[in-house]
Amino acid sequence: MLSVIDPYILLGIGIVLIALEAVITSFILIWFGIGFMLTALISYFYAFDDGIWQLAIASFISLLLLAILRKKIFKSFLNPEKKINDNFLNEKGFGIIKNQKIFYKGTYWEIDGSVDESIFTEGEKVVVSKTYKNFAIINKR
Repeated sequence: MLSVIDPYILLGIGIVLIALEAVITSFILIWFGIGFMLTALISYFYAFDDGIWQLAIASFISLLLLAILRKKIFKSFLNPEKKINDNFLNEKGFGIIKNQKIFYKGTYWEIDGSVDESIFTEGEKVVVSKTYKNFAIINKR
């Protein structure tokens, strides 16, 4: 039989597993780390007769936590409550016509085909109402 494992060793195993989780990011090792830490806490207050029971309890707690909590907590990490759509290129703003292109937010954009280019002159400031792909829809100021 396996001799009784010291609670501090179980605690150390739990901490190492949680630290490995931070490196591997599988979201599985953290539950085994928590299971070993809880087993260390139980072992500190209750004297086990055999180390196999300690490992069995650690495994049971880990698998239980894994089955119950992993999917719920994983969803909360992947789906934040507040969705942020930060597309700063798709905002309205001012651009300058340079070399038959629009210089807008540090990038040269092609003038959209639906816009008559002949009404604009070189160096003129224009209103960029929308950007998509490599094109900009512009209007006179």
